[in-house]
Amino acid sequence: MNRHPKSWKKLSSNVLLKNVHLSIAEDIVLLPNGAKKTYVRFAPGQDRSVIVIALNSDNKILIQKEYSYPPNKIMWQLPGGSVKSGESIKVAANRELAEESGYSSKKVKVLGHFYTNNRLSDQKQYVVLSTELFAFKLPEDKDEFIDTFWLTKEEITTKIASGEFDNINLLAALNLWFHVGEKVKVD
Repeated sequence: MNRHPKSWKKLSSNVLLKNVHLSIAEDIVLLPNGAKKTYVRFAPGQDRSVIVIALNSDNKILIQKEYSYPPNKIMWQLPGGSVKSGESIKVAANRELAEESGYSSKKVKVLGHFYTNNRLSDQKQYVVLSTELFAFKLPEDKDEFIDTFWLTKEEITTKIASGEFDNINLLAALNLWFHVGEKVKVD
């Protein structure tokens, strides 16, 4: 079977749930074959987020551990979060880094982006490389309890291979950095 991809047409949309952390919409879409389909997805909202690869002068990467409620598990992660309205990707990356780790950076480079859940959302997460770090602490979110570690690329690779890193955003960001980030000059 060879059916080439074609766009769908949104006919209507209805927000089913609107919460400070999550909004759900139900769309009626017209498929390329003329059939109508109901599609439930995350409602448009915060469409951009950042994930930060902070590299210190010893060439170690800042990696964190934090409890994640839905899987009920303490998971490895990189600093990051949402991009506020009117905020640039680079400014958001430095803000999130300062809130979650107590560091900021003099040099910031956007390496690329990926869709966080393309079947349910149009949210893009931008991967940012931060270097020339310095101590700078912003108030942290009251519901975040984060431990910070500095790991070498070899230690990170070992944790990936062992399955200890199982956070898709962490894995996607590290993959981009492994293949692109080490080759770019940071502004």
